[in-house]
Amino acid sequence: MKDILTPLEMRATDKNTEYNHIPTLVLMENAGTRIADYIVNTYPNKKKVSIYSGTGGNGGDGFVIARHLLNHGYKVRLFLLARPENIKNPDSRTNYESIKIIAQTDKNLKLNIITDSTQIQPDNSDIIVDAILGTGVNGKLRQPISSAVDTINYSPAIVLSVDVPSGLNPDNGQVVDKTVVAHTTLTLHKMKTGLLKAQKSYIGEIEVLDIGIPRVSEEYVGEGDLLKLKTPGTDSHKGQNGSVLIVGSNPDYIGAVVFAANSCLTQLVDLVYIVAPESSANIIKQYNPEFIVRGVEGKILTMDAFDMVMELSERVDAVLIGSGSGIEKETGILFNKILSSIDIPLVIDADALKLIDRDLLKDNMVLTPHKHEFTGLFGRDIPKKLDDKIRLLTQLSVEYNVTILLKDVVDIISSVDDYKLNKTGNQGMTIGGTGDLLAGLIVALATQVSPFDAAYIASFILGCAADKVLAEKGFGYGVEDILKKLKD
Repeated sequence: MKDILTPLEMRATDKNTEYNHIPTLVLMENAGTRIADYIVNTYPNKKKVSIYSGTGGNGGDGFVIARHLLNHGYKVRLFLLARPENIKNPDSRTNYESIKIIAQTDKNLKLNIITDSTQIQPDNSDIIVDAILGTGVNGKLRQPISSAVDTINYSPAIVLSVDVPSGLNPDNGQVVDKTVVAHTTLTLHKMKTGLLKAQKSYIGEIEVLDIGIPRVSEEYVGEGDLLKLKTPGTDSHKGQNGSVLIVGSNPDYIGAVVFAANSCLTQLVDLVYIVAPESSANIIKQYNPEFIVRGVEGKILTMDAFDMVMELSERVDAVLIGSGSGIEKETGILFNKILSSIDIPLVIDADALKLIDRDLLKDNMVLTPHKHEFTGLFGRDIPKKLDDKIRLLTQLSVEYNVTILLKDVVDIISSVDDYKLNKTGNQGMTIGGTGDLLAGLIVALATQVSPFDAAYIASFILGCAADKVLAEKGFGYGVEDILKKLKD
């Protein structure tokens, strides 16, 4: 697992934690508690603290920090830089309602609602906690936040920023307008990419605080990972939401291409091109008028298809090879030529796994083997223990610079830099065609995210669909049932 996360990966991890039945309110409580503990243990003699809070999750952390510092005898001034009704984060709203009640009874807490920059005065506290903004900033900071940042930076107090200094982009470390200049940044769970790239004078020292996120929330795919997918824009036009090419089929396995292509369409790609032998192409066309089918003379795929594949590859964002293609030598020659000629994301599935030269693999490719295909491709037996499987797949991903999705009871998806596990799905998925659905999902998602992300998200989506079908119909369901659920 990664030691450094992008803001998007952190949001996905938070949501995955909720998916794993740990409420985000618990994470906010843990974050506030850990920061308060840090202040108590590091600055036991500095008892006057100002906390500047915004309306998001960062601000909610500030409310929790205030509550815990009061229990340690601190005098706290809490500044909410907005009207309370503008607090949209439900966890932050809960903690604000709590701190509002405490402010009515605890003389050591002064709650200030700041709606105008003229209300902000110079701050002579011992410590200032910056809990204003935790997300990226576009353009200039709005008031009263902008004046609050100035006040914090002009103060002689020790400045502690929660997660990232407000005004600093947590993704790339850039500052568009201005930022809080922190003595210490207390970042939550793991290091953020923006902190590594930021100017050192902005972020000060960095302390990474554990807030109780379990390993499963990063190691296993969850609903949070779906945040990485894009929603088609209201002003998008044909081709902007992805186009794919599927190269496969022979007369005996027409259904494989059809399943893969229909699976692509469930992910709202705009165009699905198919290159298949002429004898298959004429039948494939009849399954769905949305397919753009190109037939090549003959009953199997040969080098005669290469020029057409290359021409179409210029129009698409990702390519899938192998679906129902057969394992003839001539087809293998075509596939290996494709591997050495195409630089866009390429999913290698089914029969193609038996034909390709693994020395042609590279970082834009995804392999989707089950156990026997894996052994045939790499000449390696799969260990029994999960940790040993992960270790082997990670080693092979590094060796061949490729993403590997090993289909198993627990799917393992490995890349050069990371790995993911997927536990969705059930034994009903042993029916023929589910692998084709998976390949179609991967190539469709690869039009908008990295090949690695596409592979593990597709595995999760397919398994969830199959689990829903099982819950509704029991065992004995078919591929069409899963496909229908993918469309929902």
